[in-house]
Amino acid sequence: MKHSGDPWTDSGMKDFNKRHEAPVRAFLTRLVTEPARHAKFLNMLSMLEHMGSRKIMLSQMNGVFTEDSLKHLAEEARHAYFFKRQAERVAKTSLDGWDEENTSARVPALMYFGRMDAGISKIVGDAAAYGWVSLIIELRACWLYGIYQDVLVESPLSLSLKSLLAEEDMHLAEMFAMCGGDHERLRALSRYETGLFEKLWAALEAEVHCSADNAKAA
Repeated sequence: MKHSGDPWTDSGMKDFNKRHEAPVRAFLTRLVTEPARHAKFLNMLSMLEHMGSRKIMLSQMNGVFTEDSLKHLAEEARHAYFFKRQAERVAKTSLDGWDEENTSARVPALMYFGRMDAGISKIVGDAAAYGWVSLIIELRACWLYGIYQDVLVESPLSLSLKSLLAEEDMHLAEMFAMCGGDHERLRALSRYETGLFEKLWAALEAEVHCSADNAKAA
C-alpha cells in the first residue's frame, strides 16, 4: 500500500534533527582522522546493525517469513559484516565481538536500541512492532549514513557507504509503504527516537572528550 507524501516530511525526522546536523558532521569529520576511535565507531555501527537483524529474526519467528522479510534480514546482517570488516581495516587488527575495549559507547548504544524497540513495541503492539521499529530505524540510518558518506567523500579514506545507503533507502521505502499511512503516529515515534538518539550521541561525544583528556594527561 502506497501513501502520499514521503517518510522525511511525514515523520518530521529532518526537522527534529536539523540542529544536530552540524555537530554530527563536525564529530564525524574529526573522527575519520583518528583511526583507533574511528574503528571503534564503525564497530558500534556493526553491533547496531546486528541487533537490527536479530530483531527481524526474533519478531518473525512465530509467523511466516516472507521473501521480503528474509531479504531484509540478510541485508541487515550483511551491513553488520560490512561495518565489522571496515572497522578491522581501519584498526589494522581483529575486533572480535563488541566489547567495551573495541566498541564506542557500547552500553549507551545497547540502551538506545533496547529502549527504542521496547518503547515502540509498547505503543504499537507486538504484532505491528516489526514494521514500525524498522521504519524508525531506517529513518535514522539513512539520516546518519547520509551525513557520514558526505564526510567520507571529503576524506582521504577509501571507504564508501553508497551501496549500503541504496539498500537502506529501499528498506525505508518498503517500511513506509507498510506503516506510513498513520502520519501522527509516525511523527510521534520519530520524535521519541530522536530523544533516544540525542542521549546516545551525547555519550559518544563524552567518550571522545574523555579519551582526549586522558591522552593529554598521560
